[in-house]
Amino acid sequence: MKTLSMLLFLNIVLFAANIDNFAQKMGYERDYYTAILKAKQAHKPLIMVLGADYCPWCRKFENKTLKSRIIKFKVDKEFIVLIVDKKYDIKTFPKKYRTQFTPRVFFINPKNERILFDSVGYIKKKKFEQLLNRAIETSKDSL
Repeated sequence: MKTLSMLLFLNIVLFAANIDNFAQKMGYERDYYTAILKAKQAHKPLIMVLGADYCPWCRKFENKTLKSRIIKFKVDKEFIVLIVDKKYDIKTFPKKYRTQFTPRVFFINPKNERILFDSVGYIKKKKFEQLLNRAIETSKDSL
């Protein structure tokens, strides 16, 4: 029983480190209020990726889509990105973004913190690029 508890604890600790490492490596924020402030100051939409430690589709979205050279270039140029874990970071972002489904990507207007639109589930690179273009177009006049 002690071994099982220890393994569970190590998995939790390792995931927290992994999401922090991924966010740091990619240059993404981990705190909602810091991210929204940066987005306001930069006049850029905010992308909030809500994931979960147990979600293989979240890891796939991070590793296949967000790490893509084309996506990373466009995201770095046009957006501020925030990655949060729906379980461990639940107190660090507003309730209106809480959901059962992961991954969930919110495109947010930082000026009024309204959701421009969102997407649920794993998103392939091509589809995500279309969503990025839609977010740029949608927020063009409102920022």
